[in-house]
Amino acid sequence: MNDTAAPPATLLLVDDDPSIIQAASRLLSDFGRCRFARSAVDALRLLRNEPVDLVLLDAEMPEMGGLEMLGLMQNSSELAEIPVVLLTSHRDEATEEAAFAAGAVDFLSKPIRPGVLKARVNTQLRLSRALAEVRRLSRTDTLTGLANRRAMQERLEREVLRADRLRTPTSVLMIDVDHFKAFNDLYGHVAGDLALIKVAECMRKAASRANDFCARWGGEEFVVLLPDTDSDGAMAVASHMHRALAELAHPHEASQQGCLSTSIGVATLVALSSQQPIESVAHSLQDRVEHLLGRADAALYRAKSAGRSRSELAST
Repeated sequence: MNDTAAPPATLLLVDDDPSIIQAASRLLSDFGRCRFARSAVDALRLLRNEPVDLVLLDAEMPEMGGLEMLGLMQNSSELAEIPVVLLTSHRDEATEEAAFAAGAVDFLSKPIRPGVLKARVNTQLRLSRALAEVRRLSRTDTLTGLANRRAMQERLEREVLRADRLRTPTSVLMIDVDHFKAFNDLYGHVAGDLALIKVAECMRKAASRANDFCARWGGEEFVVLLPDTDSDGAMAVASHMHRALAELAHPHEASQQGCLSTSIGVATLVALSSQQPIESVAHSLQDRVEHLLGRADAALYRAKSAGRSRSELAST
């Protein structure tokens, strides 16, 4: 029986037999939305473009079987955490061991028994939600409620891969609270914590799209990831951040501005041209992420050197 208190889930059914997809969709409709794919290639394409809570994957399909698809998912930072239940007509121990070794969270033999299928799906969704909450807490800054440095690092890597694949620009803001040590010395650390919370709130207002991603990078430094955003769009978000803090007018008598302000460095990862293959990118993913952050950090240094409470755009 499904957990009626839980939010609706999105399930992906992957099988080359349409009758199995139809039957499974009817059985599992109470859990939420059922998507389907009739090949591993189509399933991987769908997984990279929309969130899915659980995959039910046929082990035997033409061109690419379920175990091979599962291996590709496990090797992808975008897909490795999605739970997969493998469905197969084989009942032998070797097949079951191979499924778990490949990364499946459960294994069901065909013909599928309706009650067993629903119970297993319910169990895996509950486990997945519990694990997702643990991951969320491990990736959250406890003071501000923003993502933490680890979460931002992981998100940056996924977004650079996505930007390369879709050939779209991606921008980051490196943000530093101006004269924050002086603020703490003057008002105390409790007031300093409150100030960081206020800055985080302004950041959420400035970067408010669903796919914008804000993190506390460390101390009084923050990073904002802006997918599908060129340098002009990123500078506009930075200006919004400055305005939001100015409207807040949180006192900071140790600053020239008299209130809380930030300095911001902006850097953009330019989209690959349609003629440039992804394989032609010379540097590793981690190197590219570090280079993007390094450019934003250099721009931040220029903003601070030029008087603070301003934004600077990194050179290309």
